[in-house]
Amino acid sequence: MKTGIAKNAAFMTMASVGQKLVAFVYFTLIARHIGVVGTGKYFFALSFTTIFVVFVDLGLTNVLVRESAKLKTKIQAYFSTILSVKIVLAGLSYIGVVVLINIMGYPVETRQLVYLSAVTMLFDSLHLSIYGVLRSIGNLKYEAISIVGSQAISLVLGTIFLYLDFPIIFLILAFTITSFFNVCYATFVLYKKYQIKLLPKYDPEIFKYIGKIAIPFALAAIFARVYSYIDSILLSKLAGDIAVGWYAIPYKITYAFQFVPLALVATMYPRFSEYFAYDKAKLSFIFERGIKYLLIIAIPIAVGIAILSEDIIIKLYTEEYRASIFPLQILITSLIFSYLSFPIGAFLNACNKQVIQTTIVGVVMVVNIILNLFLIPHYGIVGAASAAFIGNLFLTVFGYLVVPKITKISHWFIFKSLLQILLSAGVMGLAVWYTNLYTSFFIAIVAGIVVYALMLYFTRTVTKSQLTEAFELVRK
Repeated sequence: MKTGIAKNAAFMTMASVGQKLVAFVYFTLIARHIGVVGTGKYFFALSFTTIFVVFVDLGLTNVLVRESAKLKTKIQAYFSTILSVKIVLAGLSYIGVVVLINIMGYPVETRQLVYLSAVTMLFDSLHLSIYGVLRSIGNLKYEAISIVGSQAISLVLGTIFLYLDFPIIFLILAFTITSFFNVCYATFVLYKKYQIKLLPKYDPEIFKYIGKIAIPFALAAIFARVYSYIDSILLSKLAGDIAVGWYAIPYKITYAFQFVPLALVATMYPRFSEYFAYDKAKLSFIFERGIKYLLIIAIPIAVGIAILSEDIIIKLYTEEYRASIFPLQILITSLIFSYLSFPIGAFLNACNKQVIQTTIVGVVMVVNIILNLFLIPHYGIVGAASAAFIGNLFLTVFGYLVVPKITKISHWFIFKSLLQILLSAGVMGLAVWYTNLYTSFFIAIVAGIVVYALMLYFTRTVTKSQLTEAFELVRK
C-alpha cells in the first residue's frame, strides 16, 4: 500500500511538473505578445467561467472517489448516476454563465471569450469525474499522461494561433479542443482497462445516498472556487482590465507551483478515507509526513521567488508588468499556507468532517470578499494579494485546529520539521541574494538549490535513507 501511494504520487508529481511548466511557458508567451490589457481580458474570462463550472460538479466527484474507494463493486452505479445528474447541471450552469455575463454589461469581445471558455470548463468537469473513478481504483498513470499530453497540445495550438495574430478567442479555443480530446481519451481508458462505461443512468436510491454526502462537499467546492477567483472578478469591475493583467502574472506564477499539493492530495485522499476507517496510526503517519514534505518544498520556493521577484518579472514579462513585483512577493509567501491547506482540507473531508471543512471555507470566503471590497479600491492589486494571503493563513490555521480531534498528531514532529526547514531556507535565501548581486538570477537559482539541499542534509531534515528511497522511486 505504501509503495502504491508513493508510485501514484510520483506519477502525478512528474505529470503536474510537466503540465505546469508547459502552462507557464504558454501564459508567458501570451502575456508578452498581447500586452497587459489583452492579458486582463483573457485571464478574466478564464476566472469567470472557472467559478461557475463548480456548479456542474457540486462535490460529486469527491464523493465518487471516496465512496468508490470503500466499495469498488458499486463504481459503475455511482459513476452512471453522477453522470446523469451532471448533464442536467451542465446545461443549467452554462445558461447561468451566459445570463450573468450579459447582466454585468461586459463588451461583446469579453462575452464571447466567456462563452467559449464555459464550453471548455464543461469538458473539464466531465473528465474530472472519469479520472475520479481511476483515482478510486488507485490508478493515476493515465491521468498523469493526459495532464502532460493535453497541455502540450494546447501549447502547440495556442502558439500557432498566437503568432498568426488570431484574435484572443483562439487562445481559449486551444483549451477547448484539447479538453474534448481528453474526455475521449479518458473514456477509452476507463472502458478498455476496467470495462466501466460512460453511460448516464439515474438511480434515485444511489442519488439519495450520494446526494446527502455531497451537500457539504458542494458547498465547500463553491466556497473554495469563489474564494480562489473572486479577486480577479472584483479587480475587473473595480480597477479594470489593466489591473487584472498585472495581477494575472503573480497569480499565475504562484499557481504554477501548486502541482505538488495537488499531486500529493490526489493520491492521499483515498488513503485518508481508507485509513480513517481501518488504521488510525497510518492515518496520523501519512498526514504528518505529508505536511513535512510540503513544507520542504513550499518554503524555499517562497523565499527564492520573493528575493528574485524583480528579475523574474522584468526579464520574463518586460517593464510593462513592473507593478506585478510586490503582489508577487505577497502571493508567493502565501503559497506556504496554500500548500498546507490542501492536505488539511482533504484530511477533514476524508474523515467525515466535511461539514466543518465547508464551514471553514465558507467563513474564509466571506472574509476574503470583504477584504477585497475594502482593499482593492485603496491599494489595487496589492490589496487583492494581501486578501489572498490572509485567506490562505486562515484556511490553514482553522483546519489544523480540527485535526487533533480526529486522530493523535505529533505537533512536536511538525514544529521541529518547520524549524529545520526555516533554517535551511534562510541560509539558502542568503546564498540566492548574494549570488544574484554579482551574477545572474539563473545562477542564483542553481546556487540556492545546491545550498538548500546541503542544509536539509546537515540539519537532518532529510536523512540518507530517505534520499536513497526517493532516488530508487524516481529510478523505477
